[in-house]
Amino acid sequence: MSTADLSALADATATAVGGAVSVMDPQGYVVAYSSVPGQSIDDVRRDGILGKQVPARYMVHHIDPEFRRSSTVHVVDVPGALPRLAVAVSADGEYLGSIWCIVSAALSGPPDRDAVTALTRAAAAAVPLLLSRLRPTSPHNPRARALLTDPAVVTPPGSQYVVLAARVASARPEALLMQLVGLLELTFGGNRDSGCVIEQHTAFLVVASEDIRLVTEEAEEVRRRAESAFGAAVTFAIGGPHSRPAVARNHAHWTLDSIEDGSQTTTFEQRRVAVTLNRAADAFSDVQLALPAVERMLSYDSAEGTFYAATVLALLAHESNVAAASASLYLHANTFRYRLRRTKELFDLDLDDPDTRLLVWMSLRLRAGQ
Repeated sequence: MSTADLSALADATATAVGGAVSVMDPQGYVVAYSSVPGQSIDDVRRDGILGKQVPARYMVHHIDPEFRRSSTVHVVDVPGALPRLAVAVSADGEYLGSIWCIVSAALSGPPDRDAVTALTRAAAAAVPLLLSRLRPTSPHNPRARALLTDPAVVTPPGSQYVVLAARVASARPEALLMQLVGLLELTFGGNRDSGCVIEQHTAFLVVASEDIRLVTEEAEEVRRRAESAFGAAVTFAIGGPHSRPAVARNHAHWTLDSIEDGSQTTTFEQRRVAVTLNRAADAFSDVQLALPAVERMLSYDSAEGTFYAATVLALLAHESNVAAASASLYLHANTFRYRLRRTKELFDLDLDDPDTRLLVWMSLRLRAGQ
């Protein structure tokens, strides 16, 4: 779907009807609008275009079930706004959005027949355009897919890329992800070398940009609006900027996997430590990382209800400072020292060797993080 196609339809309709036109998606987002000079507009239109969504006080008209089911042109006249003609856009019973046209003067009777005809035809013409917006991954964006998956993809010299990975907490995430992709493309679609794909219940957006702060701010605005519209937690993770978009995609994906609580937008840099630990745990998942002494200690703790592993991990986490380590476990220092002696006696665990300490810490720390 090209936003330009919907904008051209809005311009043509505005010219035919004689009033400024806006095209909305099912959530009330402004996906296209006319730019015919000399036509009357009001603050509702300005706010809707600037905020990319219908102002909340007027949303009731967009979510009216009777309006959504109807195929006729409606007259909407509310205080504080110019009157409008509105028509729902539907296909096979699925509500795809709506088209709204400002009428410069109050209507004293039924709307003009020519205006009704023009809006009805516009609604029919908008069906394939809005359908493709709701189903943007079929077909997949080949350029976006190449940027996100092909390490050898050719990019302009000096280009930097930011990649966003997104998930929706829903039992049926695919439909919501498709709508989310539409919102992301509406916000970032004007950027060069940008696009979205969906893979394994995750949406990816790639944008040619060096300004991760701006991308993060705009993404968070999209995330909050999507979460409000979907009634489900939406999580964004952002990687980059990087000269290789596939690397930025990996960083975004790893960051998303490291997030336990949804409803946030975060970046790879903000989550670097957690991401690194997760990646280390994955890397060592196929390696017998723990020393036999550690395995014996963990088995003993499990069988006997003891806490030798926690004691050792506290010691290593506090760089062998017994006072700080014992305090972290609310133990007396002498009790803590006794536990350490017992680990040597029971498991032959030598914590005096620096390499052993490193392996023991990695084994216990990564296991605790899983």
